[in-house]
Amino acid sequence: MPKGDLVLSLAGLDTLAGQLRSIKKRMDDTGQVDRKLGNGELGSSTAFDAMEDFMHGWKDGRKEIDVGLESVAKMAQEIVDKMTKLDADLRNALRKHEQGGKGGN
Repeated sequence: MPKGDLVLSLAGLDTLAGQLRSIKKRMDDTGQVDRKLGNGELGSSTAFDAMEDFMHGWKDGRKEIDVGLESVAKMAQEIVDKMTKLDADLRNALRKHEQGGKGGN
């Protein structure tokens, strides 16, 4: 294929957008892990400290993941919507041109 030819799977992008939103919804449905652990629940203070650090970091990371998933899903859907509209506009312009050309002969 020569360079410069754009090949785009609108169905694939549409599927991707839906899958990303599904992942985000499933993450949202799990709820937040923000319950405080009691002393001794994990056995040692080292494990307790490690879990507290993880839970704090997970909140930050989860927010970044949510934002990233939504952003990519939105971009994919916008590409699908704009390319579909462009395709319809070009088809309509071609049909109008063809009808005008036939009527002028």
